[in-house]
Amino acid sequence: MSHDQELVGHFEEYVTSWLNQFPADHRALKELWNSMKYSLSGGGKRTRPVLGLRVAEALDTPRHYVLPWLTAIEIIHAYSLIHDDLPCMDNDDFRRGRPTNHKVHGEACALLAGDALQCEAFGLIAASYAKDSERGLRLVLLLAEAAGFRGMVGGQSIDFLSKIEDLSENELLALHGMKTGALFRVTCEGVALISGKSSATIEDFRAYGTSIGLCFQLADDLLDSAEHIEKGSLPARIGLAKTRERLNSECESALTHLKRAGIQSGPLVELVHWNQTRKV
Repeated sequence: MSHDQELVGHFEEYVTSWLNQFPADHRALKELWNSMKYSLSGGGKRTRPVLGLRVAEALDTPRHYVLPWLTAIEIIHAYSLIHDDLPCMDNDDFRRGRPTNHKVHGEACALLAGDALQCEAFGLIAASYAKDSERGLRLVLLLAEAAGFRGMVGGQSIDFLSKIEDLSENELLALHGMKTGALFRVTCEGVALISGKSSATIEDFRAYGTSIGLCFQLADDLLDSAEHIEKGSLPARIGLAKTRERLNSECESALTHLKRAGIQSGPLVELVHWNQTRKV
């Protein structure tokens, strides 16, 4: 088993233990719980949790310190996917090779499952970091910023606009930075905060998270455009060559931020190089 798989396994154990704490003795609550579990435990690469655990390793921070934080972020991600797939949004029938949540549990239950997950994410942070109330409050604020109007949800709003209007390069980059990049950013920033690092180091990891999140999105855009360039994408706006240049530039920025944090080798550096040339 590779180390990444081991990290994913460790994370999945924590997610399962978190889900199992909810009393679902009423049949309606059982259906809600099943809907929550369906999306939260529905596979995926767990890119953000693995990234966060890699940051914790680089900062010599025990895993159990950061697992609640990383789980809260993944809970937010899961809720966003449930809502994105609904008929009033993207109207998708399948995700990750399975029927979407509302196709299995119905639209009303899926909507409520997303609502419940969003609320419980902040409850998990508050309960897990209650002994250091100042740090816990900062984490809540960080996640609210990344997930709400100034982050993921705001990015989704721009994404809807991109379906009916041609956006500029800067608007598309803002979309990626908010819809996708914000959760990458806050993953790294939050782990550095939990690790008790200086404000400068926390800022370095915030910047690294911002860059690596954009690197992932740009690489995805290039891979998706290998056979067909999607309307409204960055490659459609600036071309494949300039998108590749932007990816290379953002990878260099990510490495610079790591160097400022005192990291010049190891998994976080390797992740940048892998993403720069990845084929999947």
